[in-house]
Amino acid sequence: MDRPNSSSRRGFLVSGLALAKVASAARTSEQGQKPAAAAPEPARQGTGLRYGVLGKTGLKVTRLGFGCLAVADSSVLSRAMDMGINFFDTARSYMRGNSERMLGAALKGRRKDVVLETKSTAPTRQAVLQDLEASLKELGTDYVDIWYLHSKNTPADVKDELLEAQRIAKQQGKIRFAGVSTHVQRMIPYLQKLGQTDVILTSYNFSMPPQMGMEKAIAAARQAGIGIVAMKNHGRRLQPGAKLG
Repeated sequence: MDRPNSSSRRGFLVSGLALAKVASAARTSEQGQKPAAAAPEPARQGTGLRYGVLGKTGLKVTRLGFGCLAVADSSVLSRAMDMGINFFDTARSYMRGNSERMLGAALKGRRKDVVLETKSTAPTRQAVLQDLEASLKELGTDYVDIWYLHSKNTPADVKDELLEAQRIAKQQGKIRFAGVSTHVQRMIPYLQKLGQTDVILTSYNFSMPPQMGMEKAIAAARQAGIGIVAMKNHGRRLQPGAKLG
């Protein structure tokens, strides 16, 4: 039985945690074309949430996503789904695996309604594929929609064996799309040139000075059909070449 005022408490937590990591879906890459509208399911009617399409993936996601870095109660995630959010981001390293377990609990019976992404920081092909298996187990699913090589801030971080692991996972049907998460602008054109990344998760916020070239890099990647998801939207300043864990 819920404790008194639990619904209002959960609603507050959903709002706070969802805003802690906003996933801003890219529009379609063709200039002037409006984002494809997702047909909302009945449970999501009246939410006022906007949808976008992630590059060439065809994934229709709510422009406000839920970052699960610090979720301590799976009912908060369930409430977010009830409110219409369909885009959830986690990582193998978040809360020592607890984040994936919490999200997995909330996903029971609702997996088909959600676009799910997770990440791994593992440095080798074997280790990263082992992480994927662990993620699938904790999330209670046999595939993830987007699987990121996590926190890759230099070209040397994106090893051939890690890209190979993503190709293997795709062939096995365990991931639908390959992604890379980064905190620095210069990685976006590099990943675009490699041509093996479907989605890029990158820091992007109002505090970034124009000389960083972030907007130009994002626009070029989107034009090439790469989906862009934004993190750290609340203004954490990142200088060119910054390295974060």
